[in-house]
Amino acid sequence: MIITLTLDKINIPGDGYCCTFSNEMLEKLSVSGLIRRRKISYKFFLNKRELQLECPMIKNPHHKNIVIWPAIKLPYRKYPVYVYLYAVALYLSSNLSMRSVAAKVRKIFGLDKFSHSTLCRSLKKLAGIALDLFKLIDDDIPKYEEVSCRATLVPRRGWDTIRQDKYRMLLAILFPVLDKIQTVEYGCLLNYRYFNKTMRFLL
Repeated sequence: MIITLTLDKINIPGDGYCCTFSNEMLEKLSVSGLIRRRKISYKFFLNKRELQLECPMIKNPHHKNIVIWPAIKLPYRKYPVYVYLYAVALYLSSNLSMRSVAAKVRKIFGLDKFSHSTLCRSLKKLAGIALDLFKLIDDDIPKYEEVSCRATLVPRRGWDTIRQDKYRMLLAILFPVLDKIQTVEYGCLLNYRYFNKTMRFLL
């Protein structure tokens, strides 16, 4: 499957959650005869509800499936990208244990499950690409220097200097996701930028 990631409008009504592609984009593709009748559906969990995320597919003369994929969704992950980023940023910036952070994330985002092991795996993966994420910083992503003065790493026992430096850089990059106004948009933007640069998802 070929994935075309899109950073389309995310709608969050007061009483629920909805991730949509803009009618304008779908209309352009439809008028051009590029939209297939078949769609791919993925499970999506948020606010204690299981939602179905329908992704349109584009016609391709080479008979490969091309799916239009929203930047909010990660493959094989049931929660939006920003949930994982928020959890990692909260852990790095607080003195909470991984279990406590996982419990807080479940409460904030209305999730039935989100474990400390998920947080641990996400932290390891993101720490491994921290330098690549750092290279994405430009006008659309807050400057590292601006954010790093607000993002204070809370070191843990057993973290050597190298790990602390890597986590400090990662926290400065992820820190804006802790701002409730920016959580969704910033998380999606980071995933979108990273995918378009590397053709890989953040997690």
